[in-house]
Amino acid sequence: MGIVNPHPNIITFYGVTKLGETNYSLVLEYADKTLRDYLRDDTIPFKWESQLNFAREIANAISWLHVDKEIIHGDLHPNNILINDGKIKVADFGRSCQKKESVSHTKAYGVIPYMDPKFFEQSPSSSENQKYGLTEKSDIYSLGVLFWELISRSSPFNFEKKGFDRDSIKLMILNRVRENPIPKTNDKFVSLYKKSKITQDKDSDLNITTYSK
Repeated sequence: MGIVNPHPNIITFYGVTKLGETNYSLVLEYADKTLRDYLRDDTIPFKWESQLNFAREIANAISWLHVDKEIIHGDLHPNNILINDGKIKVADFGRSCQKKESVSHTKAYGVIPYMDPKFFEQSPSSSENQKYGLTEKSDIYSLGVLFWELISRSSPFNFEKKGFDRDSIKLMILNRVRENPIPKTNDKFVSLYKKSKITQDKDSDLNITTYSK
């Protein structure tokens, strides 16, 4: 954990406490709530300036991880992004890895609507999932979904209310079904959201610097 400190938009790690022989707990910076809680709270006014600032802070945190620390977060979604005193704090590095140590998986782990679609692709000659390791593009795809959610304030495909099963959401994502831009959203912001959909294309050279400028 220490290698991802300090950055103003990364949750601060203070240490570890031990209770008994086997129970350990991380001591982290305090945060008021998750981004999900914030976005779903209709009593909180959320203006365009705040949306843009949150997007910029998330992108800056991921840029710092990718460029400065060569770390892939690997599990970006609104419950892993905290807010403290109006400032974004990216948290939960349980699935993170360094670029050179990215491990290939045959099973998908995470919150489906935010996950890299490559994890859901099937081998043409097998019913088993292809092995696929986390890459920077995995985080960028998640970032694009988060950008849409910052504007809509609802979950992708409204899955929290509609209760889609995991396989239904996977199928929609594999068929390149994506949420439409919210009307009256800034054109540049919409462009960034749309670009995230092509990060998985073989020839795409999109990287985090596009989002953190």
